[in-house]
Amino acid sequence: MKLDKLVRSVASAATIILSLASADAFAQAPIKIGVIQTYTGPLAGPGTDASNGFTLFFEQKGNMVAGRTIQLIKEDDAANPAQAMERARRLVERENVHLLSGITSSAVAYAVRDYVHGKETPLVLMGAAGSNSLTNERGSPYIFRASLGNRQFNAPFGPYACQKLGYKRVAIMASDFVTGHEQSKGFKETYEKAGCKVVKEIFVPLGTVDFAPFLTQIPAGEVDAVWAMFFGADSIGYVKQYDALGYKAKLPLVGAGGLPSERLLAPMGTSSVGITSAMFYTVTLDTPENKAFVQAYRAKFNNVPDATSASGYTAAMAIAAALEAVNGRIEDKPAFLAALRKVELTQAPYGRFRFDAKQNVVFDTFVTRVQARDGTFVPVIVDKLASDVDQFWQYKP
Repeated sequence: MKLDKLVRSVASAATIILSLASADAFAQAPIKIGVIQTYTGPLAGPGTDASNGFTLFFEQKGNMVAGRTIQLIKEDDAANPAQAMERARRLVERENVHLLSGITSSAVAYAVRDYVHGKETPLVLMGAAGSNSLTNERGSPYIFRASLGNRQFNAPFGPYACQKLGYKRVAIMASDFVTGHEQSKGFKETYEKAGCKVVKEIFVPLGTVDFAPFLTQIPAGEVDAVWAMFFGADSIGYVKQYDALGYKAKLPLVGAGGLPSERLLAPMGTSSVGITSAMFYTVTLDTPENKAFVQAYRAKFNNVPDATSASGYTAAMAIAAALEAVNGRIEDKPAFLAALRKVELTQAPYGRFRFDAKQNVVFDTFVTRVQARDGTFVPVIVDKLASDVDQFWQYKP
């Protein structure tokens, strides 16, 4: 009997020792975060900017959170769904990352959704992958979004363009891929519900160099303005040619916030002046947190941040907050996911931050207009558009 008790005591002690050793091993091991972003191709600009913001935050933390080293392993998806799937498998199955973040292309986000869900790998979207159903009809307990839903920030702008700007009839021009279609649909639905009309929709292949054949399709005599959505290099080419071919002088240009992204305004030059858009972030947002972020970003990358940069930085903030809440124990996946769902930030670059019930960001939105200031071009906030905007178009005007 005494021997039996002794055996049980020894076994119990051994279990405790092994548990402590295991806990110590976890504490010593780095937390691996796989970053899948677009570093080459037409969407390389926003992809790189988002990655830069993400990296900056962890560097400011000394790449340490909750006593554990943060290791970022970056892969280029080139906005190609097949390549993204290969890189996701590499990160999850070969590198054994604890979670994934990134993704700029909505098509890529849709492509990796089922794999991430099946592998039960947390994915925090940041950058510009705003695929509507990813955090709605095809939502997953493992997928969070810290950037935007494609329809989300365009919904309040539809009634604003119709009623406050007074543009009763518009033409839509957008990139011919998931994001272009979903963002333009978001604007169109609320714009027409407000009593105005979209006269024509023109979709342009991603990576287009010559926009003239598409610009000539604008029914100039039938519309009051043009609403546009382009990213990166496409934005630059589109805006410059819109001006050069005489459309800017005749029709005001409005659109999604990515069109006059801060980092694109210098190459656009005077062609960008006057573009009015809706966005949840601008470099001119006058808060102490944003000023500190802008200063740090400029010092590190010798460039101005934009909404994708801010979303990358904020995604890293949210991940770090959840890690702190579980004392770095990311291996306890249910606890980490529960902590991530509860994250609320008050000092993110774009202000307040939280996730909605389906794990998509909730934010405030602004109307910005590009102005020339001391030889530079900046999107200046001209109006508060809406507060607490969620992906279901619920917001406070």
